[in-house]
Parts: sequence; C-alpha cells; structure tokens
Amino acid sequence: SSGINAEYGQALNPIFILALIPVFESVVYPLMKKVGLPTSPTFRIILGMTITACSFVICGFLQIAMEGKVSSWNDAHPGDNFTIDNFPKNEQIHILTQIPMIFVITCGEILTSITVLEFAYSYAPPSMKSVCQSLSLLTTAVGNLVVIIFSKVTDKPTYLFFMWAAIVLLAAVLQGFICKKIQGPLDEYRLKELEGKNDGVELKEKDSAV
Repeated sequence: SSGINAEYGQALNPIFILALIPVFESVVYPLMKKVGLPTSPTFRIILGMTITACSFVICGFLQIAMEGKVSSWNDAHPGDNFTIDNFPKNEQIHILTQIPMIFVITCGEILTSITVLEFAYSYAPPSMKSVCQSLSLLTTAVGNLVVIIFSKVTDKPTYLFFMWAAIVLLAAVLQGFICKKIQGPLDEYRLKELEGKNDGVELKEKDSAV
C-alpha cells in the first residue's frame, strides 16, 4: 500500500538521468577503464541494451509477485475474485518496489541513448551530423511502432515483459555483429579526419610564421 500516486514513479526516470550522467562520466567509465573493460561507444551501446533487457526481467518478476499476491488472496477468500486492476490498494505491493527497475532502465538508457547521439555526431562527416542525429532520434518513433505491433501478441503483461527482454537481447547481439563490421572503417575515417584537422592547424601555424 502507498499514499504515492503511480504517476509520480515516472518522475524518477528524469531525476535518475540528471543524477547519474555525472556519475557515469566521472566514476563508471573511468572504473571500466581501470578494470580493463572497453569504453568505446559500440561497447557501451551493447552493454546498455543488455542492462535494459535486465530491467524488463525485473518487471516480469515484479508482475509475477503481484499476480501471486492476488491469487493467494482469492484462494484465502473464496467469495472474492479480484484482479490486479481492482485489488484493494492497502493489499497491493508498494509502489517503491519499482525503483530498482527504474534505476536499471535509466542506467541502460544512459549507456545506450546518450551514447548513440554521441556516436552519430562523432563519426558523421560535418555535412551529415544533423541528418545522422535526426535519423538516430527517428529510431524512437520506429521503436514506438514496434511496441504497438508486438503488444498485440499477448494481453498478459508478464509474457510481454519477458518477450521485450528477449527482443532487446537479440537486438544487442545483432548490434554486436554490425558494430564488429563497421567499427574498423569508422575508426580509420575518424583517424583520417583528426589527422586532416591537425594538418590544417600546422599549415595555419606555418603561414602565420611566414
């Protein structure tokens, strides 16, 4: 039971994002380097997708716990036939049990969404940076469309949560194969771009010296 409205739980996500971004930049990424884990954008994206899948698994088990509590109540009170939707509020699982799930999915969001924008901007040529970032944001709309389609598969939330976890893990594996193919050429392009900028700086310095 809780005096907290369910809508307030949604406010935790932006709060966690604002609080955790500095933590990731100053603590998590340096710690990953220290223990020998890569911090490249591609690795961070795949890691973020994996963590996001874990958040769906947490949701699934939380849903199972909620359904189990309702079922136990109905078994103990033969005259009752409650569902999760109309179960007495004072008997429901506390809303704060959602905090671990929100925290985990926020970590996945920081590793994935923010890194994707950084990746698109860093590797895109100057004339395509805005286009690449726009296409990156367009994937959100495509993702919403995928949710609408796949949500028709079943009306049981438990199955949906575990299904989304499996889909995200599959997407992470595919992302890994794609990144493995493109990371080398992208690094070469990035290196040439940086060398070109350095050459331009050297030429300017020589011209000013003359």
